[in-house]
Amino acid sequence: MAWSLVAAQGFLLAALVLLPGGRGWPTPWWLVAGSAAMIIAAVFLALAGALRLGAGLTASPLPSDAARLRTGGVYAYVRHPIYTALLLGGAGVVLLAARPARIWVWLALLALLWSKTILEERALTARFPDYPAYAARTPRLVPDVLRRRRNRAGLRGPRI
Repeated sequence: MAWSLVAAQGFLLAALVLLPGGRGWPTPWWLVAGSAAMIIAAVFLALAGALRLGAGLTASPLPSDAARLRTGGVYAYVRHPIYTALLLGGAGVVLLAARPARIWVWLALLALLWSKTILEERALTARFPDYPAYAARTPRLVPDVLRRRRNRAGLRGPRI
């Protein structure tokens, strides 16, 4: 099951990049610049996540024997920064490539990565007793910058 998710992820990423581009919508300079910035940010985020995992890095949603629970660095902002990076970079490709078909591929990638996080989090919870507490305070894929600011200021309030 785990490796079939990895294979599907590879297929969707390849489709996202290899589908023909075109003129599905206009791509003004600011959209090109924004898309490029998203893709560059995604590369750096993925590298930061991969480097933090070190020898524990695996494409499988099941943790390797070398895996350790990481809660610092980019993992202090989101539980799955590499998946976040794939989605951010994929969104940049969708905007840059100007083709509606890519939107559907990106949505399928989102659904697949969400499913992969659920499987991965079950395995992490079984392996690391501290994982549920970490998961309770750290968003899954989208950083909650406002919550971090409120916490630093000593304010409490509902999660936005």
